[in-house]
Amino acid sequence: MNNVEGMEEMYLDLIQPSNLIELFENTDEFRDWLQMGTIEEMGWALKAFERDELYSYCKIIKEEIKNASA
Repeated sequence: MNNVEGMEEMYLDLIQPSNLIELFENTDEFRDWLQMGTIEEMGWALKAFERDELYSYCKIIKEEIKNASA
């Protein structure tokens, strides 16, 4: 595996929802991270979190989408 492949693998691991949530100390930090994105980006996150069956986080994402739409 060359450096580019290694970096790509590390990136793909990082963006997996189950790994990503480990970066946040609490749900407020997760909400702050969501709020940095657009509604469209939150929708993409929702799909990824649903795929990984992280439903408590899906609820938070849906709340933030609703808040951003208001």
